[in-house]
Amino acid sequence: MRRRTANAPVPTAEDNASWTSVFTDRLKSVDPLLFFTTEIRVTWRRANTNAPASRHAAPCLARREIEKAAELCDVLRPSAAEQDITVTVQEQLPLVADGVVVTDVQVRVSVDDTTRTAALHSERLRQEYQRQEERILRDHELDELARRQVRAREAFLREEILANPAAARLYGLLEGTSKHWSRLGGPPTGTNLNDLVREIQQWQPGQQWVTVAQLLHDFVAGLTEEGRKELLTLLADTVRAFGDEHTAHSFALLSGEAR
Repeated sequence: MRRRTANAPVPTAEDNASWTSVFTDRLKSVDPLLFFTTEIRVTWRRANTNAPASRHAAPCLARREIEKAAELCDVLRPSAAEQDITVTVQEQLPLVADGVVVTDVQVRVSVDDTTRTAALHSERLRQEYQRQEERILRDHELDELARRQVRAREAFLREEILANPAAARLYGLLEGTSKHWSRLGGPPTGTNLNDLVREIQQWQPGQQWVTVAQLLHDFVAGLTEEGRKELLTLLADTVRAFGDEHTAHSFALLSGEAR
């Protein structure tokens, strides 16, 4: 007895059917305020011939991937953007979701004149801003360099030239013979080094009047406001007794008792 075998289903045209959706869109670029104009062609088919699928599903699926790629592209380079977007999306094919299979995507990218002009203007503004930042940074660096040079000069004067009268005299002799004197950081030409040494040494830590000034500072810090005014009045009377009316008047002004 011969067995009856079931015939295999014959593929129909519906099983292999594919559709092409064509639409235009505006896509954000790397600058979210500037947009590409695009024409997109999506080839797709149903994932399951027995299940319905929306004709909008495939375009939406492709558009989501195209948008992600476009956000990395520059509107001033539309040809490069078209290449990058196409390659990025093609590498992910086929796209399968929502009952459809996207088998091919073609993208044409263009940029209108208004967008290009705006992009060039934005680029110029960014370049000018960057140059301004660089100028400010350079000015700050120059200011810091100038401050370091001043500190180094001050230390050189204090520790080398003005350390003692002998050193000051030696540098005074060098001043007239060395063309690099200004680079050494010495005082201005014509400075009386002996007077300068005496003045500096007078204010060195541990000198009598420096100690007196420190004691007075600490003493005044502990007085009340009225006590400070009274001390200024006493100082004014004391200085006046030594015949210095000008300084006495200055103290009186500070105490508020000038006459």
